[in-house]
Amino acid sequence: MAAAQYNITIDAQSDFSRTFAVEEPAGTPVDITGYSFTAQIREHFTQSEHTDFTTSIVDASQGLFKIVLSDTTTASMTAGKQYYDIVMTTDTGEKTRLLQGDANISWGITR
Repeated sequence: MAAAQYNITIDAQSDFSRTFAVEEPAGTPVDITGYSFTAQIREHFTQSEHTDFTTSIVDASQGLFKIVLSDTTTASMTAGKQYYDIVMTTDTGEKTRLLQGDANISWGITR
């Protein structure tokens, strides 16, 4: 199955977090006990330089997990279009790229 497309906007110099649900096609939550998640953002997919999201499971039985960037992390990011994805590793070691998309880094005026 191909990764779902989901674009995000990250306000620089602000904390960023999004919670996602892992579900079966019929909408039933997947129990993600023992699973792990990794997520990165890059200016271009061939670039070695990247920023790691902090990931955590919010409610394993309901399939909920979260990705987070701190305000200090977002303050160091370059404005404009970048790319991210999220990879899920099951308790048996199977890896699946769940989500991918554009990440628009938006700089505000107040500093």
